[in-house]
Amino acid sequence: MRMTSKLAAALCSASAAMSIMAGPVAAVPDSGSGAAVIPAGSTIEPPTDCAPDPAHPRPVVVLPGADGTTAETEAQWNTVLTTLRAAGHCVFLFQGGVIDGNRWSGDFPSAAQQVANFVQKVRDTTGADRVDLVAHSAGTVVANYFLKVLDGSPEVAHAVLLTPEVRGCDGRGFLAALGIENSPVSPAEVLSAIPFLGSLLATIAPTKANLVQLLPNSPVYESIFTGQISQPGTTYSVLSTRNDELATPAAVCTNLTEPAVNMNFYEDLFPSAAPVGHSTLRSSPETAAWITQQLAH
Repeated sequence: MRMTSKLAAALCSASAAMSIMAGPVAAVPDSGSGAAVIPAGSTIEPPTDCAPDPAHPRPVVVLPGADGTTAETEAQWNTVLTTLRAAGHCVFLFQGGVIDGNRWSGDFPSAAQQVANFVQKVRDTTGADRVDLVAHSAGTVVANYFLKVLDGSPEVAHAVLLTPEVRGCDGRGFLAALGIENSPVSPAEVLSAIPFLGSLLATIAPTKANLVQLLPNSPVYESIFTGQISQPGTTYSVLSTRNDELATPAAVCTNLTEPAVNMNFYEDLFPSAAPVGHSTLRSSPETAAWITQQLAH
């Protein structure tokens, strides 16, 4: 995800004010202004005219992350899409929650429903009983909401998650991407401590207003991350990077260690490969080959 200069300024100003507080960061009482209304956003859907063959009966629905714009999606995912299609898979790249050309910027539950609707469409048009999901970054939040909260697991055989945003993310990587280092408090602490900042975000940075839904204690966060995330009946494979500069702390924020989850770090599997980061992991030939291998099981 990208943050605007106004959003960065808002967070920095709040961080500076909070840094002079004595003791732990304390939550500010609700102003009574109420939660911001986050729009659903639109979708960008590919044609569903591919017919799966007997060797690859499950269509693959790809959910990109929120890095970059919708105009950049095809180039970002060309390596993965080309590799999967060359292996014989029907592949459909779906983008939801689109606001001002930014993916997954809308209400997360609404975006998950958009995915549910598209998965049903793919199953109806291809005749497949189940699909496979490949999701990256913010796309994994939507995927996990669909699988767990919307009970999408019976429709998904295999979920491949790349640098998933799960528990323990502090948001410092977002500030570092803007050149802001050593903030006295993390963005997660700022947003948690100032509930009405969500309404401010919706005003000054509409494409980032849904960040408040990723905070611990938010209804969306609790519905996904309270208890076990992975769902029975769906196989989960996860690939993260120890060099993650955006989803921080690295190797913590994207570490989904649960029973029956095949959890991996890129550097452990491909020690001689060129380094990757949070976003470039999804463009690596090694990642594309690994995804293809997972979906062969």
